[in-house]
Amino acid sequence: MKLKTLLLLQIAYAVMGVGYNVLSYLSVASGGQPFSATAPLTGGLSLTLYALCLVPGFIGYTGIYRVLMALSIVVFGYGGIVKHLLNYPDGLGVYSSMTAYLLAIGINVFGLVLNVIAVSGRFEGGGKAG
Repeated sequence: MKLKTLLLLQIAYAVMGVGYNVLSYLSVASGGQPFSATAPLTGGLSLTLYALCLVPGFIGYTGIYRVLMALSIVVFGYGGIVKHLLNYPDGLGVYSSMTAYLLAIGINVFGLVLNVIAVSGRFEGGGKAG
């Protein structure tokens, strides 16, 4: 996979995650339940920060990019996957629906796969060693 394609897919992951959290926030603002236990603003901000971590990849600093993606694996692997999985079955009440639960995990599994590709260097292109 080309680095540019990988980065665009990672942007798509961030957009999906931010979108999930925006919709969760709108649900709360209209008197409904948040989609998950993650506070919508915290989730949205963390994914925005993640998107900023892609900048080194876009400008050719693949070494820095890969280190940042390794940190992302830890943060989003735990907070976005493990934490949600630990809520099954007893903690499902913190989700607005089973769909919201599965989306929370699915979006983050998609991102995790992309981050593993990034960390392992399984992409073509890049530039500066930094």
